Amino acid sequence: MRVAPQRPIHRAAAVPGRVVDDGDPGCGAHADACLQSSGGAASGNSGTARVDSAQGRSQRTRGGASCACIWHSHPTRTPATPRDVGRPAPHAPRGPPHPPRSRPSPGGTPMRAVLLLSLILPLSLAQAQELQLQPYAFQARDGRVVQAELGTVTVPLRHARPEGPGLPLRFVRFKSTSPSPAAPIVYLAGGPGGSGIEAARGVRFELFLALREVADVIALDQRGTGQSDPHPKLEQRWAIPLEQRMDEALLTTTVKKAAAEATRTWATAGVDLGAYTTEENADDLEVLRKALGAPKLNLWGISYGTHLGLAYLRRHGQRLDHVILAGIEGPDDTWKRPAHAEALLERWEAVLRAEGERGPGLKARLAKLLKSLKREPRTVAFTDPATGERHTWRVGPFDLQCATFESLRDPATFRRFLTLLPALEAGDYAPMAPFARQLREGWLEPMSVAMDAASGVSPARHALIEREAAKALLGGSANPGALRAADVPGVSDLGESFRGPLKAEVPVLLISGTLDGRTSPDNAEALRPGLSRTAHLVLVGAGHDGLFQSDPRILERMKVFLKGEALRDERLEIKAKP
Repeated sequence: MRVAPQRPIHRAAAVPGRVVDDGDPGCGAHADACLQSSGGAASGNSGTARVDSAQGRSQRTRGGASCACIWHSHPTRTPATPRDVGRPAPHAPRGPPHPPRSRPSPGGTPMRAVLLLSLILPLSLAQAQELQLQPYAFQARDGRVVQAELGTVTVPLRHARPEGPGLPLRFVRFKSTSPSPAAPIVYLAGGPGGSGIEAARGVRFELFLALREVADVIALDQRGTGQSDPHPKLEQRWAIPLEQRMDEALLTTTVKKAAAEATRTWATAGVDLGAYTTEENADDLEVLRKALGAPKLNLWGISYGTHLGLAYLRRHGQRLDHVILAGIEGPDDTWKRPAHAEALLERWEAVLRAEGERGPGLKARLAKLLKSLKREPRTVAFTDPATGERHTWRVGPFDLQCATFESLRDPATFRRFLTLLPALEAGDYAPMAPFARQLREGWLEPMSVAMDAASGVSPARHALIEREAAKALLGGSANPGALRAADVPGVSDLGESFRGPLKAEVPVLLISGTLDGRTSPDNAEALRPGLSRTAHLVLVGAGHDGLFQSDPRILERMKVFLKGEALRDERLEIKAKP
């Protein structure tokens, strides 16, 4: 699952927490910040390290492509402001859905969260499909403004109970510039927990505008995210003392205990965890389609958004025109395969050899470091500049395994990680100090925890993961602290009907990066036997973050595909950005 760490160095989210795992370049920013800061004054057993608190205590990445690990379920969220929201629609929540957040006090249930239960309203099926739209000046983070519409549609909290409580969902619609637009394009953010509206404000802003050439483009805040979250400020903190040696068993036990405490808090606040599943999320899209009066939809998803898109394809495939999925998380891919990380390390070895690196290979160097840490853990002393407090971190092999796996999400991040290896090999672990808090603490949020736990893992895949982890260089770091439905009271496993093979004839464009440490290209290939009309665009040298922005040719392929032209499998060489 994605148990949000202080911010995974996320689900995508990679500790509990999918770096927004929205696959946005910002997802890797936390890891990059950590790695860039590691050149500061820090020392090992006898020295000190200064760790910027904004980095040392940044929030997760399910690093989100969506992933089962605790680092990726607490995506970065930018609070809405009164300027963003404007005047509420008749049935929309009043005022800004998310004023600036502060972390909750441990064990406390903020009164505001209880009051916001008023967002869950009784409704009829007809009301569930009612649509409210209002003019909206949408402002990107770079200050540019474009005229759009702010929409609200109320969906059943539980689709099996259409007359029961309802949940308002917010979205922004960018109207098409085409005289004969195609089916609306709905953007599905990663995480789970990423905000589609906030994704549109960032580096993907140009993509949203460019796709208007094809159809209306909708940035949706899924249930439990962004402006569609009736339960903000309900995070539950988990932490492992820095001075204690961490291993996979301790991490799992810690997160499970935190989840048990969190579910009690959330139940008191009125959270129906069982309503936060990818199937309910998919059925929300069908309500949205009907409310828009659209015969069909086009879906555009990344990371966890692909997991959601595939669920809609299974449940409502006849209502789809075209589907674009980047950084694919298949129906049974919530838990990550250690073998994919091993294969990626081997690809990196080949890349480094081609660049002229000599001497022991990458895997041999990491294996030697892990063996040394197993024999003798190192200590790193550092000062938290925010508090002035001194800390001592006992670094063991699992810390290094997790830091390595987390850094693999994206090439730029991993290259920075590689610059630390000479110091570690010399016995100086001070450069690891910025990783300390990100590896040892984080936050659990209702939507992210419930979504991942419900998606779960099939018995066959779980057995495969255990076999692979037992012999993998990075051990169980691919799924640290992963929670199953049985660990989260109120959540039910969606079962094999949800995770089983897919069959569909809808045109699907699959996009993968060869250096993506979250969603392997193998995930996309595994889907193809059941999808009769697919094309796979493989981006050679691309990672998980910024898949859509890594080359201008990608947007051109997307537009051609959405306009109805058939594409063939293709490999594009992506130039690394400095």
